[in-house]
Amino acid sequence: MVTAAVRQAVAERARSWPQVVFWADSRRRIGEFRRVIIKPNQFEAVGDTATTPGKEIDPARLQRDLERLHQMNGAPVVATRGRLGMIVSDPEWTQVPAVEVEGEVDPTGAGDSASAGAVIALCAGAELPEAAVVGSLVAAITVKQIGQTGVARPAQLPGRLRLWRRQVDAAGSGQRVDLPQP
Repeated sequence: MVTAAVRQAVAERARSWPQVVFWADSRRRIGEFRRVIIKPNQFEAVGDTATTPGKEIDPARLQRDLERLHQMNGAPVVATRGRLGMIVSDPEWTQVPAVEVEGEVDPTGAGDSASAGAVIALCAGAELPEAAVVGSLVAAITVKQIGQTGVARPAQLPGRLRLWRRQVDAAGSGQRVDLPQP
């Protein structure tokens, strides 16, 4: 269990070691973390526990609540929004488009996959928006693995990155995050 004492100890270590990536993902207590990158999904960010398939949070409400979380936490916020991608707070508020996948998907574990990909990218030196792209690539791979715990292998990422680039270019998104070519 992650108690208040554990969260306090983590916050103290994050303050003492700013070069270390500290990342928290909590279903019900995301607003109680301090000084660490927090990753709520859009529903957790606004305190909505009654989600239904296809439901989305109003963007204005989500932005207000994310800004509040950012201020309370004193560290970056990364909010996942399923097919709508992610919103990252630092260095500035940025919408990172998701990889659009076709056919049947299993979203179980997608948030964990996005966290894993983003944390690995941060540890390798990526900026937060770049890390969110990597998290989206990993999640796009794992959601296609129906009825099982998804696994993304490094060799799968370049293909998903090429797909993401094509989709972003086709959409004409001004929110593109520049990454090296695979």
